[in-house]
Amino acid sequence: MVAAAESPSLAGLLYGVAAAEAPGATVRAVREDLAAFLREVEPRVFTAQETRQQELRRLLGWDDESLHRFIVSPLVVHSSTHVSMNAFAPMLTFPWFCKCIMSHAASGPGGQPAHLRTQITHNNLSDSRWKPHAWWRLDDRGAVTKTRLFSQASRWAHQILLCQPVPPVPPAGLAELDAAAVELAGHATNFAYYAMLYRMSLERACGLHDAGGTVEVPIDLMNVFSLRGAAWPRWRRACGELGLPLRAVTAGNELRPLTDGEADEMDPPDPLDPRQTIFCHNYLNMGQAYRLGVGVTVGAEKMSGYEPEMNRVLGGFFAVLGEQVRQPRFLGVQAIALDKLAPLDAEIAAGLERLGGRPSLPLYAAQYGGSLAAALDRALPEPADALATVVARA
Repeated sequence: MVAAAESPSLAGLLYGVAAAEAPGATVRAVREDLAAFLREVEPRVFTAQETRQQELRRLLGWDDESLHRFIVSPLVVHSSTHVSMNAFAPMLTFPWFCKCIMSHAASGPGGQPAHLRTQITHNNLSDSRWKPHAWWRLDDRGAVTKTRLFSQASRWAHQILLCQPVPPVPPAGLAELDAAAVELAGHATNFAYYAMLYRMSLERACGLHDAGGTVEVPIDLMNVFSLRGAAWPRWRRACGELGLPLRAVTAGNELRPLTDGEADEMDPPDPLDPRQTIFCHNYLNMGQAYRLGVGVTVGAEKMSGYEPEMNRVLGGFFAVLGEQVRQPRFLGVQAIALDKLAPLDAEIAAGLERLGGRPSLPLYAAQYGGSLAAALDRALPEPADALATVVARA
């Protein structure tokens, strides 16, 4: 009788997707172009004096050292979550999963791995998975607090976060990590970037990132990068040929599809003006990272279902565009048992129930701080399906 194969550990499953391959000349050139582009559009994202500029660049991975590591990296792991002051499971663990994949690849030849994150900044105020209209956190006394940031009135529901102002968050009454993150995020030019900087700051404080190996390129900037200048006519035609409509920001801060005729009459978007941003189809928003030679893409349960279809569409698109790209391996994180790995105190759970909230990153950051990553690490030696539901595809 043949014994059943032993279930692999979660660490073994993650390490199994960590194969590295040095970037070719074409991929490296695109990465170098992106790095130069980020330098040019920095004023679009934040404004600060020189000392703070360096701190913000380091946080976003836009400093020279982080960008060089990204350019030469033999393994780039990609994730793309929505911006919000909240982050719920399983998505709040994405940077930790990326870091775990990177930790194995770091022992291989050819340079250090990197994490490219392209946060979605054109989600709207009615985003039910991330709930950006409110913010669940602990105050400076340890009590669960709900801060309403935007109205839930129907007339605002479809306005995108990229076009919202930085919220007036008072500095008093904030938990320690929140206070530091909010102060830094206050240099952002709009709410989408504010939430991006805030969450990045908390994640770094919780040890969820490789601090020198994560580069943040929000989706709106990735679209501007891809569609700028001479590339605009080629991308516009390819999208029209395949029926993948481009979207523009309206005067009411919403998105609407462009007809092929409207797109033909438009100039490339101004890189420094978020309201001129043109957004591609959601599949292309993910696929733009493929041009950068990403080796692994991390997604949640929805992407686990549509990733094969997305890759089929992307294969056709890049063929029409005349570019060769390598489709990355896929890791779908469908669920993770945070209540077992990093349980929240009973008082926090009761406060959330009272306020109609769900466990979110700010609460884990306030309770665990720099020990959060270590709490998640306890899942690594366990069978892959014991504390998480994941799918891996080559």
